[in-house]
Formats: sequence, structure tokens, C-alpha cells
Amino acid sequence: MLILLATTVTSADEPTNYDTSEILFARRIAPLLREKCVGCHGQDPEKIEGGIDLRSIESSMRGGDSREPGIVPGRADESSIYLAVLRGEETYSAMPPKESEALNAKQLDWLRRWIETGAKWPSESRIEAIESELAEEWSLEDGVSVKSSGGLSNEWTNRRYEPSSLWAYQPLRHVAIPGDANSAVDHMIAVSMPAGLVAAPRADRRTLIRRASFDLTGLPPTPEDVTTFLNDPAGDSAAFASLVDRLLESPHYGERMAQHWLDVTRYADSSGFANDYERGNAWRFRDYVIRSFNDDKPFDQFIREQIAGDEIMPNSSEGIIATGFLRMGPWELTGMEVAKVARMRFLDDVTNSVGETFLGQSLQCCRCHDHKFDPIPTRDYYRIQAVFATTQLAERHASFLSDENTQGFEERE
Repeated sequence: MLILLATTVTSADEPTNYDTSEILFARRIAPLLREKCVGCHGQDPEKIEGGIDLRSIESSMRGGDSREPGIVPGRADESSIYLAVLRGEETYSAMPPKESEALNAKQLDWLRRWIETGAKWPSESRIEAIESELAEEWSLEDGVSVKSSGGLSNEWTNRRYEPSSLWAYQPLRHVAIPGDANSAVDHMIAVSMPAGLVAAPRADRRTLIRRASFDLTGLPPTPEDVTTFLNDPAGDSAAFASLVDRLLESPHYGERMAQHWLDVTRYADSSGFANDYERGNAWRFRDYVIRSFNDDKPFDQFIREQIAGDEIMPNSSEGIIATGFLRMGPWELTGMEVAKVARMRFLDDVTNSVGETFLGQSLQCCRCHDHKFDPIPTRDYYRIQAVFATTQLAERHASFLSDENTQGFEERE
């Protein structure tokens, strides 16, 4: 995803083929009218409040039931629409009616300047051309422009974001750590520590082994492990590194780490909803995740197997079991449910789960509309969903693996 920072524009920088008033309308006035005015003055042609129709320059100039001109190009002080939004003229009803929706000083200045410079109202195609040409040049006060595959409207496609809202989409960068810092973590804590606070003293070995054991295995250290670590003749750093290596080699490490992953992938031993049917083979996906952590499986391989293991490893039980990720969501199909609706719920669950699990991005909002807060358009949601459009629920034969605990099971051919 390419993120472009806009640069400040002066009047001298503006292309000569676009009038200043046109640019102001495309950049400021059109979005302002859509946000504040058109809901009552144009959205429903059969119900125009006060007779003021703000869908075109002609109807806006005519004004409304008062017979006073709504907009007088070049003369804002004679334009009843401008005087109404000032909310200080007793002759005109304050607009918008709600005080909480009143135009701020900056918006009032935009409207006044637009009228004073001629109140030019370019066509939709010309607005689109202006936005396309100037999107990367409009000032930093508008925020950051994000290139995407495009939304359902030009307003969404060209909208701006606060830089702080886009931190998750920024490329990773290397941050220099001072040479006297014990570690990157210690340095980050130190620079953000409130004034007057000091770091806690170094933990002793008994505390360290308890923390590390709970973190990496979810279990307290055994008395034997504590004794071994306390009596390790190596220095503290070397002894702790050896302890961590031993904990990483423990089968309980995979069990501990799998808990986090299974939470993200919506793992459950039953199907949810009213009937909550048991999923007799769900445990195989759970154990697959545990094995993957304990085997230190490359993360890219781990991802591919869960999304398309049955395609890239069609003859492997491991690949088939891995795609259990796609079936971990809640599921119910009864005689009361329309099959096509149930299937769309399945595809929606898979699409959003792929976004949350592998992209760290919720996609559910994009199912019905372009994302309200993030630069994710609806078309991208359905592009991802299209990948799984031919995926069908089915029973697949997957022979038990030697690593699987099949005690009490009889494999059926």
C-alpha cells in the first residue's frame, strides 16, 4: 500500500486550466454540501426544505421560498445561503438547524472565498479530473492521501487521514539503539518512562525462571528446573539464554503459543449457534498448530498451509488438516435456513478471518460499504472473498499422522 504525503500548495502552483473557484469547490465546498446540506436540500427531490435546492449552481442561485437569491457570485454578503450559515442574522433561519452541526470558522471562510471568487460549480467529470490531478498536491492540513483500488465514490477514494491513524500501514524502519542500552526493550521503556520514575532493579534468577516459564510454557518451573538454573555456573546472561533454549524445546511451548493462535483463528470444538454440534475432528487442527510451533515451522509456510494446504499439498494429511482454519467459524444449516444465505455467511466469516488473522485488519465493515475509518474499499473485500468463492464444505480423508495421539480411535478406511 503506497502512502503519499501531500505538499503545501500556493495559488501559483495551481494548474492554469482550473479556476481557483473550481478547485475550492471540488476540494472544500462539494464535500461540505454533502455533509451538511444536501440531506434536506436536494437528496429527496420531492421534499426540498424551504424550497432551497442545493444540487446545482442554478437552483442554488434561485434561492428558496423567500425569493431571495441563495448565492450571488462575487458577493457573499448578499447571498442568503451564506448569511444563514453565519447564524448571526436574525432575518435568516440558522443553518444547519442543530447548533452541534454549525459550520466552523474555517468552513465559513471556504464558503465565503468560493462565492467571492465566482462560485464556480464544475461538472462531476471536471471535479473528478481536478481531484485526480491535485490529490497528491493538496496541503498537509488535509492529512495523508492513501492510494487504493478505489472506493464507491470519489469522495471516499480521495479522502485524507490523520497520520496517527495510519501508523499500522507504515513500512517498518530500523531505529538506532544506544550502545549503552541493555536491550531494545529496556531502551524503549527508558525513553517513555514518566519523569520521577526509575526502572526496577534487575530480577534475581528465581524470579527470572518463574517469569520465563510462565511466558513460554504457561506452567510454573519444576523444582528440578529451578535448582538447575540457580546452580548454573555461567554468568546471568548465558545462564538465562540456556534456560530460554530449554523452554523453547519443551513440548509445552507449542501448547502455550498455540493458545494465542487458536484464539485468533476462532478455534472451537463445536459449531456454535443454537444446536452447537460437536466437531469431532477439530482437535486435529489444534494439534497441527501445536506441532507447527514446536517444529519451528517457517511462518510463511504456516500461512500458506492454512489458506491453501489442500491445493499445495493435496496428498498430505498435514495440508488437508491445516485448511481446517477455513472451517473454524460458527456454522449451522437447518431446514429453516436458506442454503445460499448460509453459504454467504460462511464466505463472510472466512474473508474477515483471513483479514484479522493474516493482515491484522478487520474487513467486516467493508462487506456493505467502503471502510469508515481505514483505507480499505468494498471492492477489495470482494476481491479477497473471490479467492474462496469456489471453496466448498466437504469431508476429506486425512490419514492419521504418526505424531497424532490416536489412542482410543480406530481409523476408518
